[in-house]
Amino acid sequence: MAEKKKTTVSIFGTEYVMVSEKSEEYIYNLAAKVDEVMIEVAKSNSRYSQTMVAVLAALNLADSLQKSQEELAETAEKLENIQGEMQRPFEELNELRQELEAIKEQYTKMQSEYTKSQIELGKVSREWAKAQEELKDLRCELDVSKETINDVQNKLFESQIELLKAKKELDDAKIKRIDKNRNIR
Repeated sequence: MAEKKKTTVSIFGTEYVMVSEKSEEYIYNLAAKVDEVMIEVAKSNSRYSQTMVAVLAALNLADSLQKSQEELAETAEKLENIQGEMQRPFEELNELRQELEAIKEQYTKMQSEYTKSQIELGKVSREWAKAQEELKDLRCELDVSKETINDVQNKLFESQIELLKAKKELDDAKIKRIDKNRNIR
């Protein structure tokens, strides 16, 4: 607790001793304000007694105090409104951060699925390449088989021709023999 001090001030021509924990400068400033208001009130009507001047000065100071308190209340309300308005962007920022986290999670999940798809695609591509190689080999085998079939068909055709020739020769030989046997008889 601060020590109380005595300070002598002059208000409207009268000296007063003030006892306070406040600084001398603070007490002098208060006294100067009261003195200033009393001098202004006295200037407005010279017929006022010192008591009337003091009461009117007190009313003026009370009015100033009331106005200051109202302004302070308005300012406090405005400050509260401003703080409320300032809070909204922070709330929106938090909502956006939550949305961003959800998007990051979704991105991570999609990235994982994409990686799995890429791996599957790689497997399918390898299987496709293997199937293409097998198809190529099968086509080669088919071509060889076609050639073999053509060769076999050609040999069969040639064999059939030779068979027909042989049949004709046999038939001719039979006819010659029959004719020979007829002639011998």
